Amino acid sequence: MSSPGFLDYYRSLDGQRFLLQQTAILMTSAVALVAIFGGSDLDRIVSRWFFDDTQRLFPLANHWLLKTVLHDSARTVSAVAALAVLALAASAWLAPKLGRMSGRRQELLFASVGALAAAALVGTLKHFSTHACPWDLTDFGGLASYRQLFTAPTSLHAVGGCLPAAHPLTGYAWLGLGFVLYPTARGRARQAWCLAFTAGTVCGVVQIARGAHFLSHVLWSAWFVWAVNVAILTACLLVLASVPARALPRRGRAAELPASTACPRPIRRGNAV
Repeated sequence: MSSPGFLDYYRSLDGQRFLLQQTAILMTSAVALVAIFGGSDLDRIVSRWFFDDTQRLFPLANHWLLKTVLHDSARTVSAVAALAVLALAASAWLAPKLGRMSGRRQELLFASVGALAAAALVGTLKHFSTHACPWDLTDFGGLASYRQLFTAPTSLHAVGGCLPAAHPLTGYAWLGLGFVLYPTARGRARQAWCLAFTAGTVCGVVQIARGAHFLSHVLWSAWFVWAVNVAILTACLLVLASVPARALPRRGRAAELPASTACPRPIRRGNAV
């Protein structure tokens, strides 16, 4: 069954108010992240919980559960699921008569584009990042020097490519499902957000324990994914600004009315066919 209320909701006053609230939350949380991690040593304090000073390494870096199961396998499962959603979206748009999900093509397209856009943004930022991973730092047995967010690299052994964290996208990439469900099922939307955030945070903790990322790297990853979803919805509103909104269907209204209050069809006597 189609769900035309998906984009129409975000075009309504309530939907626009919701997006404005999300934008305000994003701005506030960005300031909080910079304030908390930009002027403190919290990142290294958390990473030292998993570091062995005697051996000068992270003992869990190559643990089979963390590396093979919760990193390699989890990433593969999430990637396959994302490709499956993308394939469903493509079939719903390119062959609507053949696909059973044609009524959900807006939702499928948003979920797949949101996940891919988030992965592309985080991957690009990570590629050009000059921040080193914990296991590359002198504090944790490496050669690079630690530096805070907005400071320039000074080490001759500069190693980058670690901010934001990519592996938490295994869970965070699915935050877009909550935006899909929110217009018609807010309870399920909150469940989807909680599950995606929990899965992404677990994957982030795995990388912190292995020495691959700092806590701030993981939180920035979640922030960028959330921002991408809000930005895509805002862009949709701008594109569709000149398109008249569709009237929301009244599903099941007759079934919701008691039998005594339902309006019967008038009887035309003498004109029966």
